[in-house]
Amino acid sequence: MSDAYQVAYEREKQARLAAEKLLDEKTREVQSSIDMIQHQFNDLMRQKKESDYLLAVARLTQLNEGLSKSVQQYTQESMLFLGAKFSRYSFINEGKIKISSTIGLDEFLPALKIQAYKKIYGHHDRTTVCIKDLNQIELERICEKNDVDRVVLLPIKSFGKVTTVCEIYLPKTIDFKSEVLDQCQVAGYQIGGMLERNANNKKLEDSFSEITSSHDRLKQAQAQLVQSEKMASLGQLSAGVAHEINNPIGFVMSNFGTLREYIDVMSEYFTLSGQLLAVSDDDIAKKMQAIDDEQDIKFIFNDIHNIMDDCDDGLRRVKEIVANLKSFARGDEEEAEDFDLNTCIENTIKVVWNELKYKVTLHKEFDETLPLIHGHEGQIGQVIMNMLVNAAQAMEQEGEIYINTQKQDAIIRLTIRDTAKGMPESVIEKIFDPFFTTKGVNEGTGLGLSISYGIIEKHGGTIKVESEEGVGTSFIIELPCGK
Repeated sequence: MSDAYQVAYEREKQARLAAEKLLDEKTREVQSSIDMIQHQFNDLMRQKKESDYLLAVARLTQLNEGLSKSVQQYTQESMLFLGAKFSRYSFINEGKIKISSTIGLDEFLPALKIQAYKKIYGHHDRTTVCIKDLNQIELERICEKNDVDRVVLLPIKSFGKVTTVCEIYLPKTIDFKSEVLDQCQVAGYQIGGMLERNANNKKLEDSFSEITSSHDRLKQAQAQLVQSEKMASLGQLSAGVAHEINNPIGFVMSNFGTLREYIDVMSEYFTLSGQLLAVSDDDIAKKMQAIDDEQDIKFIFNDIHNIMDDCDDGLRRVKEIVANLKSFARGDEEEAEDFDLNTCIENTIKVVWNELKYKVTLHKEFDETLPLIHGHEGQIGQVIMNMLVNAAQAMEQEGEIYINTQKQDAIIRLTIRDTAKGMPESVIEKIFDPFFTTKGVNEGTGLGLSISYGIIEKHGGTIKVESEEGVGTSFIIELPCGK
């Protein structure tokens, strides 16, 4: 080989080596760029996946679909985000742990042991636990069958306390950095914030409802106070009117007695006149006989007697009503005195009879040997009136009221029983509370029985109620005998 050829060969060899080296460097640069692009792409996909997950959870917090549905959807989103096989969640309700059905698994998944749940609810951060560490053979068997070896526990806190825990069961093939679970925990904070917001909104709604209810009760109380003032004035007016009516009734009845005597004299006179006409034949006698034949004087006098009897009965009833009204309208400022309970009941019945007579059949069984009661007869009459009126108003159709009085040792017992619709236990518990009423807004203020309770208590007695829905109600009042 010539020297020139050798030199050319070496030069060509060096050039080829340099080109191969350059190509190798460029290849490495391209591969490095590809790896970097792949890494950036993977990172972008991871970020997109995280963003989609957090956005999905954020949407859940805007829906306000309630605890159960929101937690279920959050569990499903977390399950998809982590690539889990199946999942479920648990929550505390009335002091007990409730477990949801399993998502993504058809067969039954045994619950964790209560000790495990207590430990889980004691944590405030997410936790990853190996299935074997749970020491539950059946759970381990199912997880092994589904190629699952870990469970991620994601707590949801509300007002600083763990109230819900999501269980995300991961397959063996899944591997990721712990930062991924941090995103799940951040999403859990969003759900917890939503639950707190819902709880606060519920409290605000309850507070508003309570304020509205209190406002309505105050309006009722105000109306009742105005009505009470009117009734107090009416009571005083009634007592005065009753006193004033007594005077004209007195002289009308007196004059009525005199008029009855005059009618008796005139009746006797016309009887004798008729006998005289029978033996007389003059013109005056004939005219008088004609009038008698036309008008029937005997019938007129008989009818006058009947009219006088009806008027006399009506006047006596008016006088009796006035007397009852005066007794009922007596004020609290009057001194306590001894009175007969049976008489008080009779007087009160006469006052409220117009309220009872159209729908109530009244049965009275009084102990006629009752001793007197020491107190305010008008107040006790008010209690009895409340009981009778309430019983009548509770009757949707015609019914019966039974009033019974009896003495037991040093106690006088009054029982008022009706056959109305009765009351449920929830109403009985509140029946004597001020402003509690089952009537409409314009039908009652809920103070009648509360005032009655206070009156009986003031007299040293007791009042209780027994009721059965569809059967009726009994009020039992016990009062001490007078001194």
